[in-house]
Amino acid sequence: MKSIERRGKVLILAWLLVGCLAGPAFSLETIRVNTSIKPPFSTLAQDGFFDLLVKELFARIDIQVELIRLPAERALQMADDGYSDGEIPRIGGLSEQYPNLIAVSEPVIDYNFVAFVRKPAHERMSWQRLAGEDVGIIIGWKIYEERVPATAKITRVASPAQLLDLLSAGRIKFALYERYAGYHLLKEYHHNDMVECLPPLAVRPMFLYLHKKHAALIKPLAAALRRMKEDGSWQRIAVQTLGSPTTK
Repeated sequence: MKSIERRGKVLILAWLLVGCLAGPAFSLETIRVNTSIKPPFSTLAQDGFFDLLVKELFARIDIQVELIRLPAERALQMADDGYSDGEIPRIGGLSEQYPNLIAVSEPVIDYNFVAFVRKPAHERMSWQRLAGEDVGIIIGWKIYEERVPATAKITRVASPAQLLDLLSAGRIKFALYERYAGYHLLKEYHHNDMVECLPPLAVRPMFLYLHKKHAALIKPLAAALRRMKEDGSWQRIAVQTLGSPTTK
């Protein structure tokens, strides 16, 4: 009888050991992904577009994930330094500047990078139109830091609310932000006197980046994200949180 009990304990221990070594499905590790993005893409209630997308995406490869809200520049630097595991969303090509970060090749969404102005918006927008003008950007938004003409008088702020406050007060002429998040903020703060200039300054695919220590997850995540788009899960989350899909 004791021999049977001993064999039973050995089998249980062996099963637990195999479970611990079997891979992501049995991993107790939680991947921490930074984001600096505000509603409707990420919310304190964690029911924004990226909140829901990231949870479902990582669940498909049996990984637990936690989204951490940080200022844009700090979020990126902490991910590159390895203090956190990743960053979302960022434009493509950041690995050249941040070599420790690897992009998941499938885009998470397309961003419309736009300029908001006080009504009326008569002007046709372009990067060159910003030359010599008072322009506001959020610290850490790389596309604006790199593309706004050097002759522009740039005011850098820490938050989108500060950006629109500057525009409302007439301290800047152009507030550079993302279309969906911008209109959400205009509605929240009742800025009925503001609108975007057309066309967008840029439309860019946005990506999830992971620290290179998680390189083994890059291809499974890309495949899982493609499946979410194919089976309609991506579109469901987009409609639920943004109103309509903005990428194929």
